[in-house]
Amino acid sequence: MLRKKILSICLCSAMMMSFAAGGGAFAAETAASADALVKKFEFLDKEFDRISLDSAGTPDGIRDGHLSLLIDAGAGTEIKSITMKGADAQGNEVNRGIWKTWKDSAADTSYLLVVVQDGKTVNSTFAATLGTFKGVAQLELYASDNNGMKAGEYYYLEIVTDKGTVKSAITPYAENKTSYAPVAIREFSWKDLTSDQTGIAEFGPDGNPDAHFKLKLNFAQKTDVLSVILRGSDKDGNPTAGIWRTNRAGTGWLLGIAQGKKVVTPGFKDDVKAPVGAFRGSVDFDLYAGNNGSIKNGEYYVVEVETSFGTVMTKPVKFGDPSSNYVNNAPLGFKTIGLKLDSVKASVDEKDYILEVAPFKQEGRTMVPIRFIAEALGAKVDWNPKERRVTLTKESTKIELIIDQKEAYVNGVATQLDSPAIIRKNVTLLPVRFVSENMKMKVFFDEGEIVITDAIQQ
Repeated sequence: MLRKKILSICLCSAMMMSFAAGGGAFAAETAASADALVKKFEFLDKEFDRISLDSAGTPDGIRDGHLSLLIDAGAGTEIKSITMKGADAQGNEVNRGIWKTWKDSAADTSYLLVVVQDGKTVNSTFAATLGTFKGVAQLELYASDNNGMKAGEYYYLEIVTDKGTVKSAITPYAENKTSYAPVAIREFSWKDLTSDQTGIAEFGPDGNPDAHFKLKLNFAQKTDVLSVILRGSDKDGNPTAGIWRTNRAGTGWLLGIAQGKKVVTPGFKDDVKAPVGAFRGSVDFDLYAGNNGSIKNGEYYVVEVETSFGTVMTKPVKFGDPSSNYVNNAPLGFKTIGLKLDSVKASVDEKDYILEVAPFKQEGRTMVPIRFIAEALGAKVDWNPKERRVTLTKESTKIELIIDQKEAYVNGVATQLDSPAIIRKNVTLLPVRFVSENMKMKVFFDEGEIVITDAIQQ
């Protein structure tokens, strides 16, 4: 279970990959030509606000486009730059913004494209080279949205390497219908327009009435809330005028939050990355938005709650309408597993466990105890000691592998592992990337802490 804020989140290979359709085994030990570099390029979600238009680690109030790039760099390939462009459905470039890891001219108005590998930022700003990569590498790309990324659009990459220039296939914009965040907004409702609890930058009466809302959240595990945002919207949830927030990332007035008699937001955080707080279980908030006259009966509002794992938001609520309240009683529908490198302490949702063997790094791969993870997620694990064969079965997925061998079978299709399964103290361990790819899981990293969820990517 995470005990501190995740500063840099990487989705480690949470793609529903089909190795039969995606090219089969990875030739990690051979020299990769430029054309063979890209294995898969995919738009994942718009869950996070981690970067601005020209700097990593500086949220700007707009959730970023988050994409995944799987490459095979062979014995070694220098990636000098990556450029992302908008395209139409046929792959033709359209003028929708350009994101780059490097621009060699001050006149270039392209936005920053941030590259993350294994939870670590490769380029915090524009950089002349991203360095040399070897073998199969999973890269995450973050592009600060200029409010232009939306359904029906496509994107592609131009990658300049020491072997030539590669153009990827296009990928469509995608936004999860279901967030991976282990939190649900249970209720969002309007209360009154007569309260006076907050000013525009500090919590406390200022002589002007506020709009008062109620927000009820349920956290499946202890979770950092990075920001809470109240927005004006139309009846369909599209943004309109008015925004109130808990940090200064972007425009807006202070969203005053109280938990009973406790003031959660006495003012804007000096550090825009500082979390609102860490919460667990059922939590009730009173929200107060200083009213400049824009909040009135008949107008619509939504709330966004950004956590370390992703963002959840409500449907629009019509202020003053007794029948217009957001209520959500649906279960989260997935589990979250917490691990830590070189530690036997683990958790499943809110229950703590002690592992027989701690996760550890081996040749750059994070090895995790597969039986603990599989059984926590409801998968069946079988062991054939004579053949030293492990079989994992969950729903329609069957994985077979033999200890100390790099070849595995996924639903009968031969697949190469980056690192073979091993046994340590009678416990079988696998690379977490292989597990996540083939059991449709999402993995978060933060300085040795690992969170795995079986939430299904929509």
